[in-house]
Amino acid sequence: MKEKKATVMDKVRPDLLVLPHIVGMLIHLVVGEWQPEPSQLEQLIAHLTECLYCRTALIVLLSAEQEYEKLNDYPEVSARNLLARFVTIHHEIEAQEYELMGAYAEAIVAEGKKKADKRFPILAEHIRRCPSCKSTLEETLAFLKEP
Repeated sequence: MKEKKATVMDKVRPDLLVLPHIVGMLIHLVVGEWQPEPSQLEQLIAHLTECLYCRTALIVLLSAEQEYEKLNDYPEVSARNLLARFVTIHHEIEAQEYELMGAYAEAIVAEGKKKADKRFPILAEHIRRCPSCKSTLEETLAFLKEP
């Protein structure tokens, strides 16, 4: 178990192991070293709905777990089933995020940033904290403002 964790840890960017990211917790969860309390599980789910990086990390971890199960001839296919379900959820979240980001960008162009922030307060707050989403918004705004 420890060698599996060490192999996974070597492939994770160090900045993803510090807050606000939860990759460290996800690693402990996937390798069976941590069982979250209900309140921790709620926080975990809330973060995963917001954070593309941690969702992607979870997909990678589940893929590694699936490979580990296959190599060790585990009769159960729990990682594969969980991976398939989570990938579907991930794609649904991404589609909604892109639609929401587009609507927010259109609102900024049409109504101004203050009004758009009031219409999309959760997204506006997330963009203030997330460099990747901020960059995506800036690119979208530049595209919308092109003649």
